[in-house]
Amino acid sequence: MIPVKTKQNNREVFNNMSTTGFGRPAASKQKIRSSSLSKLNVFTSARREQDGFVYLNVVDEPFVIGGIDHPKNNGGEFFRLDAARRDDYSGANRGLAENTPGACVRFATNAAQISLRITLRAGCFGMHHFCDRGVYGVDAYVGTGTARFYVGGQMQTFADNHDVNVGTLDLPKGIKEVMVELPLYAGIAKLEIGFPRSARIGKPTERTVKPVAFYGSSITQGGCVSRPGSAYTNIICRALDADCRNFGFSGSAMGELPVADYIGRCELSCFVMDYDYNAPTVEHLKATHEPFFKRIRELQPDLPVVFVTHPFYSDPNQTTPSPRAIKTSRSSTAAFSSQKICAIFTPSTTFIPTISDRWIWRKKFTRS
Repeated sequence: MIPVKTKQNNREVFNNMSTTGFGRPAASKQKIRSSSLSKLNVFTSARREQDGFVYLNVVDEPFVIGGIDHPKNNGGEFFRLDAARRDDYSGANRGLAENTPGACVRFATNAAQISLRITLRAGCFGMHHFCDRGVYGVDAYVGTGTARFYVGGQMQTFADNHDVNVGTLDLPKGIKEVMVELPLYAGIAKLEIGFPRSARIGKPTERTVKPVAFYGSSITQGGCVSRPGSAYTNIICRALDADCRNFGFSGSAMGELPVADYIGRCELSCFVMDYDYNAPTVEHLKATHEPFFKRIRELQPDLPVVFVTHPFYSDPNQTTPSPRAIKTSRSSTAAFSSQKICAIFTPSTTFIPTISDRWIWRKKFTRS
């Protein structure tokens, strides 16, 4: 088992983040007070004590689910697209939408230990290039705002079973906010969190920034990181204190307009369009890249958009598909340079904004 990182080590990691342009991590200005926490018997979903814990279903109060539509508003499912329009999506998108990359559960508590009971569905099991914890494990962080500490070292064993996993997690003493990041390549049928009988729980703080959406391939979905918290989309959204709307579809991000329709209806601060990897041909990319962007722009005329192209590091003058695809996506984005595209990242640049770009994320994308 990998030991939990110390607070000192976490602070060092946080301080290093200042070089990426996100600035030094800062706790939320909202304070979680003891008076805002309630006894477990106040909540109707609290059920019989088992193994010393009283379990509550995360779809009920006081838990806040982020990164997906709340299951109670989406057919009772943890589903990344519109469950009522399931038949509008391709079979691959429909199946992978049952996976939960970007989704998280947040809450406040004074408990020093909790138990997680996770019932999985729709897992992409048996991949030789992807460890089990990265596929269907979960992660946990403590803190508020952009100052969240990783406490998931004990979660190495939370991916022992393809169906149900139960395990305990030690937490720092005192009142804190907990964020549980859900599986990248598996879905949640049911998630219950257990608390000691004497514990109190409450709602978490509000996010600093409205959600950021990402559309792309298996890399966007989280392949093939060792745990959910290491997905680049989750890293960026923790640095911004924003919910992550992850629309990565492994091997099947083909620029389908029904997906663009759904993304365009989400409340967002920014949309990152990382589409070109999965296009089967350059001709397909030419036929879908621009219409996909146009559909979202029609639905949200003022939404800032970031384009990212394939990280191909060979001679761009070659005629192989990857550099030709880069040229295609560049030409598509160039045609819309006046339509609130705030950045275009190509293989010669980095994805994370520089210090000079920080105003985009902090001033343009924050809540008004």
